Amino acid sequence: MPNRTRLLIALASLALAFVLAALWSWPLLAQKSAGAAAPAASAPSTVHLSTPDGGGTDAFIAAPSGSGPVPAMIMVFEWWGMNDQIKDMARRMAQQGYYTIIPDLYHGKAATTPEDAHELMRGLEDTRVFSELDAAAAWLHAQKRCAGTKLGVMGFCMGGGIALRYALRTPSLSAAVMFYGAPETDPEKLAGLQTPLQGHFGAEDQGITPDRVEAFRGALKQAGKDAELYVYSGAGHAFMHDGAPSYRADAAKIAWARTLSFLQKHLKG
Repeated sequence: MPNRTRLLIALASLALAFVLAALWSWPLLAQKSAGAAAPAASAPSTVHLSTPDGGGTDAFIAAPSGSGPVPAMIMVFEWWGMNDQIKDMARRMAQQGYYTIIPDLYHGKAATTPEDAHELMRGLEDTRVFSELDAAAAWLHAQKRCAGTKLGVMGFCMGGGIALRYALRTPSLSAAVMFYGAPETDPEKLAGLQTPLQGHFGAEDQGITPDRVEAFRGALKQAGKDAELYVYSGAGHAFMHDGAPSYRADAAKIAWARTLSFLQKHLKG
């Protein structure tokens, strides 16, 4: 075979190889191009809340998926402050369809020891706390997905007591859930409660004992108020705090199911 013929055959084979390679690589190139595209912008996880006094604070938010209207939830943290655990709780609420916000009542500070937590908690005053919770409520209502929907409050430990006091002060709330927060045992103060209330407590809690819970229940009854109060056997304080030694999985599971049922009735119903 002449050399010129061999050269033409070789060039044709090489061209065919390039064509086949291009056809083979096209799906891969398309996938890489799609993967390189800029991701869709997501909602911010932190917003700033302004209060009438010119102050304010930041807040963590967790939004449900989708774009339709959803009820709103203000969450109040334990005395530890804004940590990963409470953010996870907000995300769990969002997964259940509640647009959730946690105002940073400690203004950027957080505690890792009981001594620090006690000091930070003592620095809170209801006047400022309620102003910042009001700002959180206003922010939620300003969101398109929450405009005209119902609003609830939920708190743990220190936040549980704040949730109760905020509900006593804010009749526009549609639900309040308190976990092992300080109860109110004065029937006169409870007489103004207009918000449906649910409370969860540990039978082994050394601070908020079952006796205090029963006094709370009695005061509510004397005030003519009906509330759902539960005491969990074998559980102590902070039994919902996943990852802490105080966590009790069985009690937490039941309490969470009751919470979701309660919120379904009063915020989604």
